[in-house]
Amino acid sequence: MNAKSARKLLIPFLVLLLATPIIGVGCQETERELPEAPSPSALSATLVPNVPLDLYVYCKQDSPTRIPAEVLDTSYDINVDSLAVWGVPEGDNDFALGMGVTLTSASDASKLYDEITLEEGIWKKLSDNTIYLVYGSGIAAESLRRAISNNDFKHYDDSECLNAAATLPSGGETKLAAITLAKPSKALTGFMTQDLDPEAVGMINMILTIANLKVIAAGLYSPHQIDIAELAEAMENHGSIADLDLGVLILVKSGLPGFLLKPAIGEFLEEAEFTETSLGELTLYRGTFDADGDDSIPVLIRIEGNYMFAALSGQESYAETLITSIRK
Repeated sequence: MNAKSARKLLIPFLVLLLATPIIGVGCQETERELPEAPSPSALSATLVPNVPLDLYVYCKQDSPTRIPAEVLDTSYDINVDSLAVWGVPEGDNDFALGMGVTLTSASDASKLYDEITLEEGIWKKLSDNTIYLVYGSGIAAESLRRAISNNDFKHYDDSECLNAAATLPSGGETKLAAITLAKPSKALTGFMTQDLDPEAVGMINMILTIANLKVIAAGLYSPHQIDIAELAEAMENHGSIADLDLGVLILVKSGLPGFLLKPAIGEFLEEAEFTETSLGELTLYRGTFDADGDDSIPVLIRIEGNYMFAALSGQESYAETLITSIRK
């Protein structure tokens, strides 16, 4: 398996999650048992490299996730216990990604590790049943490689991100399969927009500046175990979740007070042809997200103080379930 195939591991877990990659689960020598699913309240029990993070994604289902051979260009399927990705900034322009893939057995991890052929700027390490990959060649990548090599991990302790994540629902019909936490620094924004045209980059930077964004959190939801083969095929062919039994809930925390954020966002949504509506006692904005092709995904927006929530799902009823299940 080459590095390009390894990156395909990200596809199933990053559907609309900030359009960003993430994988891994830290050190194996912890005394605390890792949570069985990425519950927002349990993220503080997960382990991350002991370096500054602007991006953290943790992915885990109730049962190991089978990744089909065709997704990874291998001759066999693999069973993944958990995945994580860490985004490490250095200054305004240097950014690196670290990936950890924890398989269900050390023998499977060793077998897969031996098949990974590296491209320039990619580093790998095997530790028991976890494979680590680091993408980048600057100071940020070096600090991440050093932390992993020295087994220097800590429990995730970003209080601002954890508080934001705690508002996301988890359990029952809102089964959380993956969660993304990000702080939109210049380094992270530059990394995520490096392939966009200058006009799009300028618009994104303007939105980030005006809204004074502090934290972005996003969860990938499903009422049942996610079938990676089905999801990967949909993403490869359509880039859409419209036909799948999935939902995404995105939280954005602004540095603006609520009395300034709500009218500004409301005006923007009206220009984007969203309509104000009521759902029980909630005031929402209803619209659609046009995916590639002819797919149109229902979107519901909810504003609470300086927080904005967006729920997306091919099934509008599921988007309603997500948007009404937010923990205040």
